[in-house]
Amino acid sequence: MERLLTVADAARILGVVPARVRQLANEGQLPPAATTVKGTRLFRLEDVEQLAEVRKAKRNQADPASASAAQGGQGENDE
Repeated sequence: MERLLTVADAARILGVVPARVRQLANEGQLPPAATTVKGTRLFRLEDVEQLAEVRKAKRNQADPASASAAQGGQGENDE
C-alpha cells in the first residue's frame, strides 16, 4: 500500500514551507495523488522523495563547491 503525505509532511521532506509544496503542485511538478473531501492534497511518498532528489541534484549542479563539501570532498582551494 502506498504511503500518502500531507502538505506539511511533504514540505518537511523537501525542506520547504507548505506554501511552496502547494505551488509545486499547482505548477505540475508534484501532482497530488488524492484530494480529501475538504480539499486537502495528499502526495505519494515516492513522488516527494523523487522530487527531493531532483532538487538536490539541481542544487549540486548550480554550486559544485558546496556539493563537494557536502559529500566530504575538498574544494578547489583546499589542501
